[in-house]
Amino acid sequence: MENGGFPMKFVWLLSSVLLGVVGQLLMKWGLVNPKPLWSQGPSFVSMFSSWPVLAGLFSYALSSLFWLLTLKQMNVSVAYPMVSLGYVVVALAGYYLFSESISVTKWMGIGFVLVGVAFISRA
Repeated sequence: MENGGFPMKFVWLLSSVLLGVVGQLLMKWGLVNPKPLWSQGPSFVSMFSSWPVLAGLFSYALSSLFWLLTLKQMNVSVAYPMVSLGYVVVALAGYYLFSESISVTKWMGIGFVLVGVAFISRA
């Protein structure tokens, strides 16, 4: 299954990673700025009634489906380390969307993750 010369396994992998990132960001947003669908009940219930949290969980579920398609076509020893690209995107998005800081140490970690992904993708 090719898509213009680009193997579908990479489409599934990228979709899985990006949906995981979107899920993480939606859940964070829903907890920082609650947008409850209903406001009655204990805080645990209201946390899960925030529509961004629910959307984030749904995004995670879709991410899992794409992950299954990825695993069907790729070696897990190559695919799973690629998931760490999500950590990089979430860190950068946290900086821009939630004003979270990125220290020099975190930048170094991001660099190591990118170098590691580059090495593994060549294997």
